[in-house]
Amino acid sequence: MNQLGATINKIKSVGGITHIYADVAGSVFSVLVLSGDEAYQENQRVNLLFKETEVMIATCDSNISARNAFISHITYMNTGELLAEVHFDFKGEKIVCIVTKEALDDLQCRVGDPFKWIVKSNEVSIQIANKV
Repeated sequence: MNQLGATINKIKSVGGITHIYADVAGSVFSVLVLSGDEAYQENQRVNLLFKETEVMIATCDSNISARNAFISHITYMNTGELLAEVHFDFKGEKIVCIVTKEALDDLQCRVGDPFKWIVKSNEVSIQIANKV
């Protein structure tokens, strides 16, 4: 388990989801949590924890380690206060992605634009299809 000491510098909660921005030695980490009984506060010291299998690696020119990385066109976007829903067309199938509104704004996505979407291999489940 990876652990980083951090200080919360910004909190935004909408509809049961809390977006926390935490500073780790001058770098800002973004954390989404389901709102619960936790009493997060700005300037609070926390530890950020994440599994080794949740870390992807990339070259500086954006080549990444994930095997499931595909370029598809954006077909639809729905932006809320905190989260954004982005739809891609992948070989005639709809792929839906939920990201923070801030991330979507930073990427300057527009419907019709080609973008890379990524799913880590260990996050994919397999279901046996019914025989026809």
